[in-house]
Amino acid sequence: MREWFRSHGRPVSIVIPSYNDLPLLTAALESIRTTCADVDYEVIIVDDFIDPTVGAELKKLESDRVKVILKDTRLGFAGTVNVGMAAAQHDIVLLNSDIVAQEGWLEALQYSAYAIDPKIGMVSPMLVYPDGRIQYGGTYYARLLAPQWWGHLHVGSPATTAVANVAGYNRSVSGACVYITRDAFARVGLLDDEFWLGFEDVDYGLRAWEAGVRCYYQPAALLIHHESASRGYSQGHRELGSMRRFWRRWGNDFLRRTVAGDPHIDFVLGPEVDPLWADYVGSVAEDLRATGRSVDIHRLSATSRQESVVEVRSARGRVVVACDWSAAETTWLAATGGAVPVFLLPGLETLAFPHDPARQASIIAGYRPEFDYIAPNRETEHRLRAESPWDIRARVAPARHPRPLPTESRAAVVVIGGSDADHRRIEETARAARAEVEFVPSLADSAAIDRIAAGHPRVVVALTDDQNSLVPYALMSMGAVYVAPAESRHSHEVLDGYNALLFRRDDPDGMVSSVHDALTRDEVWSEIRENAHAWVSRAAEAAPTEIARAIDLFCDVPV
Repeated sequence: MREWFRSHGRPVSIVIPSYNDLPLLTAALESIRTTCADVDYEVIIVDDFIDPTVGAELKKLESDRVKVILKDTRLGFAGTVNVGMAAAQHDIVLLNSDIVAQEGWLEALQYSAYAIDPKIGMVSPMLVYPDGRIQYGGTYYARLLAPQWWGHLHVGSPATTAVANVAGYNRSVSGACVYITRDAFARVGLLDDEFWLGFEDVDYGLRAWEAGVRCYYQPAALLIHHESASRGYSQGHRELGSMRRFWRRWGNDFLRRTVAGDPHIDFVLGPEVDPLWADYVGSVAEDLRATGRSVDIHRLSATSRQESVVEVRSARGRVVVACDWSAAETTWLAATGGAVPVFLLPGLETLAFPHDPARQASIIAGYRPEFDYIAPNRETEHRLRAESPWDIRARVAPARHPRPLPTESRAAVVVIGGSDADHRRIEETARAARAEVEFVPSLADSAAIDRIAAGHPRVVVALTDDQNSLVPYALMSMGAVYVAPAESRHSHEVLDGYNALLFRRDDPDGMVSSVHDALTRDEVWSEIRENAHAWVSRAAEAAPTEIARAIDLFCDVPV
């Protein structure tokens, strides 16, 4: 970012509202001086205390780079800031007087405003309390927590929290510090000075999105904010009045948002989507079309934004569904235009990257509060709540329609995954029952499952770790007895002794016993496979119906 700034840096106007805060203001100015030595900047201080003595002290701060504007009337935060913005000559940085800037902050903000996406026009930094806890890590609508309020992400967490250090698009801005390009200022204009205290910055950021200007959060820009010194924490009548004014303007977009009828549904698949999950989404789309729903599927070529999908699918009255982590950013951006954002979770996708904490943080950051979530099982629901404060309002076990149940099977065992020791034990058991054994390292796609089914094995042993019921259901319903380790995430879908034979992962004897029973006891083989086929058939019938019901709920009940 600093290298970019050396070649592309441009002058800025730093606008600071002041309210009888000379010691804090002096510290803020000193932090600007020390961190912006190589920056062409001007500081515009606008007084709102309206006291001759204070005004005289402020005037002493003036220099070739610092200008002080005194007024005759108190205007509140928005009105005071507007005076400074109107006097600004360059890109604007709004900065509270109780901010202490840290090295590299301005370079990071300006880089984000110009080098990432030409539509970005407002950038907010990470703000921390003096003790290092986060005060601001992005803006979100607290619709499932306190739907009349907007909040700050990651409040109270350490500044080193990995997910808080992921840069990304921001639903609005922080009035305590925000970088505004001249183009964005020309398109959005001044803050609404009817907001005396609170909500003026959220309103400003939403107006930016409405004008086609994107907001961004850049944690590489770090500033210390003594928030309680300038504002405090109370919610007095002025802030409550600002809140009501905000909802008079934005209520139909958030608090009272509804979508009538059967909205068009756009499923969005990212480039990193699991092929089996993509096939499942395709089957759900086909089933929904069969009921008369209007549905499209979009395959993205990159994990970053794909503007063709964002622009076409962002119309109000549509539903956009992210189907994996690599589709999250494009889907979220599409929803800023009025579409309803939904996330059809394959599972908690961070588990696929146990040795990549940066990727894990990026994935969790993509699980945004604006999404309504459909979880595949209870464990994913619980894990997502542990990783983020968002609620899940629907749960649907994924299943594809099975083929007709074959009447017979071949004396064969197919083993998927597992260790050499597991293979030896199963091979010995199969040999004793005069059965063949085939070892399959993994299941790459639906074709791999179809090849196993075509061989009509009597037993399928799955020693893999599946995030949802899709693969277990596919293996359970092909006419073989499904043998696998018991997993808590599948405890309500894969039922030991009813539609599968399960064992503890640390119990190889239990695994061998299950394989032996499935090979040698015809009543076990017959009942379990029939139960499994019927169970999966019902789940496959229910899945698209339940997904459609969930989407309709999200459209009708936004909070």
